[in-house]
Amino acid sequence: MKLFRILSLFCIGLLILSSSLFAATKPPLFESPVEVRKSNSVIRNYSPYQLINQVNKSIHTTEIKGRLTRINYRLDPKFTSHNLINNYLNQINSLGGEIIFNCRDNECGKSSNLKNFLKPIDNNGNDNPALVTAKITLDNRELFTSIYISSWKKATNIQIDTIEVIEEPLDIIAINKDYLQAEVSEITVKDNSNKDERGASDHPMLTRIPGAYIQEYKTFQFGQSSVVSSKTGKNFTTEVVEGKITDIAYKLPRSYSEYEVDANYQAALKKLDFIETFSCIAKECGTHTKFQRNFNALATNGSTESQFYRLFSLKKPTGNVYAMTYVIGYINGLSSELRIIEENTLNTDRLTIDLDGLTDKIARTGHVALDGLLFEFDSDKLMPEAMDVVKVVAEYLKSHPKQQFYVVGHTDDQGGQSYNKVLSEKRAKAVRSALINDFNIKPTQVESTGLGEYAPVASNMNDAGKTQNRRVELVLRSDSK
Repeated sequence: MKLFRILSLFCIGLLILSSSLFAATKPPLFESPVEVRKSNSVIRNYSPYQLINQVNKSIHTTEIKGRLTRINYRLDPKFTSHNLINNYLNQINSLGGEIIFNCRDNECGKSSNLKNFLKPIDNNGNDNPALVTAKITLDNRELFTSIYISSWKKATNIQIDTIEVIEEPLDIIAINKDYLQAEVSEITVKDNSNKDERGASDHPMLTRIPGAYIQEYKTFQFGQSSVVSSKTGKNFTTEVVEGKITDIAYKLPRSYSEYEVDANYQAALKKLDFIETFSCIAKECGTHTKFQRNFNALATNGSTESQFYRLFSLKKPTGNVYAMTYVIGYINGLSSELRIIEENTLNTDRLTIDLDGLTDKIARTGHVALDGLLFEFDSDKLMPEAMDVVKVVAEYLKSHPKQQFYVVGHTDDQGGQSYNKVLSEKRAKAVRSALINDFNIKPTQVESTGLGEYAPVASNMNDAGKTQNRRVELVLRSDSK
């Protein structure tokens, strides 16, 4: 029984493409050999192919274009590459084929170079290489084939590449001339405001881009915010601006481009008479992760190449207003950040605590909110004026050395719950550390903890209530755990 059986020749006539991209698959030029362990195939509707015609110090080729069929067979190693290539040569001769190139072993040059050039679908070895390339003419149609065989300890692999020369099919893609007559339509997006972080809202000055929702939100009646204001060489200058802060991170539909979102922020702020004072785009800003640390970005998910940063300012008699915009994205996501800082005057009337008032409140209720304890924006660092409050607390503790207290931190409900819990704990710890390190309070007299947003004393639905909820309390303990 012969090792190979020839299939029927390809159907007579030129290949006719249907309107579909995928035409019917034809049978291969050669039937599969016997005892195949594994096979793989790849078909390309139309592709260039480098057919080897000579090998000496380098590999020489002729480019053939047409329908490409690649088939790979894995056989038992008992089938040798020499015997297999002779079988294929015999079948090519029976078809009246013209041998273009034929080599075995060292005649094929460096075996690894040949394998790397041909890139067989499946081949774990390159021992005993054999290669034949040929041209076969069937009913006025030209076929070219490349048959590469090599072996290794556990198997012999056959790679058969067949190229049927056809005219390049250029009717795969249809056109719609009516589209050019119609106006360009915008991509529709759905309203996602129901996904907003709880308690978050747009700044009254600027609405959101359609389809966006608020992913993270922070607002402070008075605080400090870092903004990037200039660049010299590779170094950025960061300024700290004080005032009312609104910081909003939006998640945007990916149908928008970074450029479109950035351009819309520019246009909107220009209408409000803001002046752009600094900007950087993509690599001008440096690595995005490092650049974001300069201004404690809320919108961080994206790539260096897709970031757009701008800083704007507006002069007003009541105080300047600063607007920072940052847009960043990646292939499957897009975010933007809008930070508005409105210069205002710190309300020092909140610093109402004194020793008599603190003593009275502790005696009556067992706890007191330490009004006037101010921290830097989104930080556990005490502002200098807050030390007067810490001093009053220290005086009370020293006058009641046998009493023990909790220093308890609280926040409003803006931001994530876990974030608020951590921030409240850090702020309570900062007050305790100041009492111990700056006023020599015994560590055993005070213990710090944080409750985050879980114990409000006022409504979080308005700024006044949120301000009351952002507090640190001194709580008298009845135990000595």
